[in-house]
Amino acid sequence: MLTAADIPDDIAALKALLLASERRVQERDDQVAGLEAQLNTRAAEIEHLKLWIAKLRRMQFGRKSEKLDLAQSVAGTDTLPR
Repeated sequence: MLTAADIPDDIAALKALLLASERRVQERDDQVAGLEAQLNTRAAEIEHLKLWIAKLRRMQFGRKSEKLDLAQSVAGTDTLPR
């Protein structure tokens, strides 16, 4: 952080200081934009993986209502003729 004593008195030095400061701000803005893009990419990947997990769970476990139907049909197999 600059203090009043750090700021030069001549115009050319002030311009150079301002330009250097603007370059640092632009570099940080570019860095923030890159990090935001990474964050958005990762958020999209997380959503995609959540959908896959939900699909795999449905494939493995089925819906709860289907599980009940299956349990009911298995329970009724004792009365089936052989």
